Amino acid sequence: MMPFDDRGLLLGDGLFETILAKDGRLILFEAHIERMQRGCMALGLPAPDPEDARALCQDTLDDSGLTTGRAAVRMTLTAGSGGRGLDRPASPEPHIFASIAPSPRPEDPVVLATSDVRRNEGSPAARLKTLSYLDNVLARRMAAPAEALLLNNRGEVACAAAANIFWVRDNRLFTPHRDCGVLDGVMRRQVMTLMAVEEIKAPRAMLESAQAAFLTSSLIGIRRVSRIDGAGMGDHRLLTELQQALADVS
Repeated sequence: MMPFDDRGLLLGDGLFETILAKDGRLILFEAHIERMQRGCMALGLPAPDPEDARALCQDTLDDSGLTTGRAAVRMTLTAGSGGRGLDRPASPEPHIFASIAPSPRPEDPVVLATSDVRRNEGSPAARLKTLSYLDNVLARRMAAPAEALLLNNRGEVACAAAANIFWVRDNRLFTPHRDCGVLDGVMRRQVMTLMAVEEIKAPRAMLESAQAAFLTSSLIGIRRVSRIDGAGMGDHRLLTELQQALADVS
């Protein structure tokens, strides 16, 4: 049971990773634990041991019975208990646990609606997978049944509520620069190792001239965008190429 004084519960002080499991196998676990370790360094928290973290996630997966098909394994690390108010204890002792849920692949293209909720590009938390996800929760709720498209405070394209965004323009592939308040997504990195991608600071209007757009995350892989704010979006060969290239890890 989570202690009532846990800092993750009280203050959102912590990190999480959502890892795809396929047929009992953790996908891209190394990339996820490396990102959590980088996040711990940024937050000043002790980082988990990679092998202990893997064993925790694998045991949770094995014990769940969800070893056929696709599942989402969430690994959560909190700053632990103790401290007064915002101040952590001198030597924090993080709590780490894992949970699991079925995660069927979304087959249909996604519709985006630009949210009034803005991504704070000046916040260090915007580039980390922290437990403070309330803005994302509100953005998705307000956009439903569409998915939310978030701009930052400068009006630049940032991300979806729980995914990175890419678009094709003049047969070139673009994605928001990390300085726009973008999470360094695991699947985002996979795409950028496979193809030339231009990281830019793009106003919302740039999407209006895009040939195609898609979202990426560990759970959805590559998901085409069919409409943005009511305007139709086309398909493109680059999406098909990426889906084929990343089929084993998505």
